[in-house]
Amino acid sequence: MPLDAVVGWLVVCLVLGLAGGLMALGPLASLGRYAPAFGLPAALFVVGSVALWIGHRSITAGLVAGLAVLGLATVVTARRTDWRDRFRAGLAAYGLFVLAFCFMLALRAFDPAVDPASGEKFLDFGLLRAHLRATALPAEDTWFAGEPFSYYYGGQFTASLLARLADTPARFAYNLSLATFYASLVTAAYGLAGAIGRRWDAGHAAALAGVFFVGFASNLSPVVRLLSSPVDGSPAAAVAGLDYWPASRVVPGMITEFPLFAYLNGDVHAHMLAAPFSLLTVACLYAYFGTPDERRRYRQGVVFGLVPSIAGFVTVAHAWSFPILLGIVWLTLYFAPASPVSLGFDRFRGSIPTSGDAPVVGFLGDGRALAATVATGIVALLAVGWSLPFWSVSATTGLSIAVVTTRSPLGSLLLVHGPFLAVLVPYLLVRLTPETGVRTSAGIVVAAVAMVNYLLSGFAGVVVFAILVLVAWFVLQRARRPDADAAVGYEGVLALAGFGLVVLVELVYLNEPTRIGRVNTFFKTYAEVWLLFGIAAAVVVGRVLADGDGVSLPGIGGFDLRPVAVALLVLSTGIYGVAAVIEWTDGDDEPHNSVDNPTLDALSFARDRYPERMAAISWLDERSGTPTLLSAPGSGIGPDYYWVNAPSSLTGVPTVAGWAHEVGFRDPDAYWRRVEDVGVVFDGSRSDRHRLLDRYGVRYVYYGPEERTRYGTDRFDGDPATEPVFENDAVTIYRVNQSTLRY
Repeated sequence: MPLDAVVGWLVVCLVLGLAGGLMALGPLASLGRYAPAFGLPAALFVVGSVALWIGHRSITAGLVAGLAVLGLATVVTARRTDWRDRFRAGLAAYGLFVLAFCFMLALRAFDPAVDPASGEKFLDFGLLRAHLRATALPAEDTWFAGEPFSYYYGGQFTASLLARLADTPARFAYNLSLATFYASLVTAAYGLAGAIGRRWDAGHAAALAGVFFVGFASNLSPVVRLLSSPVDGSPAAAVAGLDYWPASRVVPGMITEFPLFAYLNGDVHAHMLAAPFSLLTVACLYAYFGTPDERRRYRQGVVFGLVPSIAGFVTVAHAWSFPILLGIVWLTLYFAPASPVSLGFDRFRGSIPTSGDAPVVGFLGDGRALAATVATGIVALLAVGWSLPFWSVSATTGLSIAVVTTRSPLGSLLLVHGPFLAVLVPYLLVRLTPETGVRTSAGIVVAAVAMVNYLLSGFAGVVVFAILVLVAWFVLQRARRPDADAAVGYEGVLALAGFGLVVLVELVYLNEPTRIGRVNTFFKTYAEVWLLFGIAAAVVVGRVLADGDGVSLPGIGGFDLRPVAVALLVLSTGIYGVAAVIEWTDGDDEPHNSVDNPTLDALSFARDRYPERMAAISWLDERSGTPTLLSAPGSGIGPDYYWVNAPSSLTGVPTVAGWAHEVGFRDPDAYWRRVEDVGVVFDGSRSDRHRLLDRYGVRYVYYGPEERTRYGTDRFDGDPATEPVFENDAVTIYRVNQSTLRY
């Protein structure tokens, strides 16, 4: 890909980010110099939201209207606020964005392939390509022709808008999007951690720690594997030999991804594209959290305006994030210094007895809990209304809540969350019992964990994290007292939310038609947990480094151990990133699809590996519109991820039945009926073939190696209803003449 195309993409992102950053100085003014860090997520939220609504008429018109709204909002903010000094102070965020963008883009250039064998890249690329091919929403499902996507497509749709603006083909936009959303996430983490840490005069240190924890750190699995391996050669060689994959599978049978692994591995998954917008939502909630009671109009605007709209947009990008954000909304409203009753629920104040024999005194007595619950319900309804275009076409069925029967081992949970627990647990304990020292508190925790693990091995993880939920809850309650010294702030709310989510996924999960148990619930929830813990821990580390009111550590002969402890934490969680970068750039083809010459072309490997198939796919890609394709379904033979349905996945041209992932997106019976019908077309009588070709409106039939392997002899030769329009040694593409179908 020419360098000028990369520069053009980056310029588009920076222009949007600058406009969004200026706009953010209005509602997020309390974040100070860190507000512009949310510039690109804010801009993409505005443009994407408008395009989602108007895009049902025309995506192009929606994009133009979205840019117009963004420009208007930017001008209004510039006219109404004294923005110049604050905006200049926030320019460092844009430098960070460029650095993070170039870092990830350079790594992706060594492994740019959309290879189905290494994940769900066919799904992700198909979503991107389908939205670039579509002229209006909803885009037609590449794996279920004639029907819209029944999947949270907002992130890929937003990426397609960037590709349209930069005039970039999908094969390049795929990896550019990965780098863009990674850089947006890192920059947003910088902004949120810095803004929260700013309250403790630790903004700069907290911001940098946020970049590290969210953008580069790993769990403790790599350092444990390194320390437990036999010594063979130098330490540098041992680090270079670490495999990047096992750290994502620490809990047996579950997926324990963290951001660096996810973006490096290269699936453009929904949770990765939604992450910057999730942090933008949390930033709005933090702005509310720090706003005094008398600014009622502003707080109402944030809670009932900004938060529902952004949360609704997040829902379209990653529906799993929606209930998690609602939980954070409730915690924010309940623990904020300004009571949620003052949002307009004054009738709740005093509606519950605050003295006498009332059993709810202290929790419901001042109306906080009730007001927070009602307000959160309103936020949920508004968010659903904001994302109504998505819900109107989503047809996922067969979902139910199930109870977890096999819980995660405590040891695995400690490996995954250990870096954050090492920071957050002492921080909270010394605020729960200020008279107790860190060493005493740590000893109590270690002893309690050991006892729980011995007595309740099956429930050890649940009990330990439930205890941490209670600790965080009571610490935040202490901080709300009129006579409290406010030794803990919003970082405590984020920690509490993270602890609660860990407990929740050990108790229940969302049972899906895919029959994969709690894997998706665990995986999707942990993506959010990492962000919550990462920001909270970054604030604590920032306070420690800034010599504020952080965690005190005993010294040796007056020597301050705090920098040493932070250095050990950085070293133990940063080894993975160093090893992964070495592995990605060493030129070895395993375990990823590295290329001889770095490139950002996601399809370059396919042209080298499958030249004849790709010639046919390129011919198909040149067809306009969304003509229905018939090809072998992605089920019945082989592993879950293999080279099948490439014609639809790589072009966005919809096929009658694609990968079996469709079972989880819509009625399973409907998918399997289509699979059977495709088999009849390829292997049945001519009359049945014509009947089904007519039913599905098939325009092209792709007959390649996968079809020959599954169905044998090509039966379309000699059929008067089909004629070959492309042919080489591997693939024949037939055009179906619908007017000649007879049955």
